[in-house]
Amino acid sequence: MPPLHQYGGGVEPAEYSTWVTSEQLRPLPGVDLGGIPAHPRTRTSASARWAWLLDGRTHGRPATVHAEGCSGATDRAHPMGTTQALDVLARPGTMACTVCEAAEALLPILAHGQEDVPAPGD
Repeated sequence: MPPLHQYGGGVEPAEYSTWVTSEQLRPLPGVDLGGIPAHPRTRTSASARWAWLLDGRTHGRPATVHAEGCSGATDRAHPMGTTQALDVLARPGTMACTVCEAAEALLPILAHGQEDVPAPGD
């Protein structure tokens, strides 16, 4: 079998985060879990499982959409739903955070179908 790089694939390191319940979290021998942030969550339906935060423009930085719980979001970030997050990202000067899953989850939705739209002047 040929190596993966011949297919354009490969493995890249990545960091992922997830929400777990206190029942799912188990101590690891030799690992201090005291630094892990704990936030109580209310039960939500599957259709409302995504929650986004909008950080406004600060210190010359553009407004940024983050996933709820992102370490890159400031305490001034405002919660919003998925439709609102997509509307905000469609505006010039707003970006999606690449630290959390905001860019990975939302940008493909915005780009969907754009390859069929002619560029201005074409």
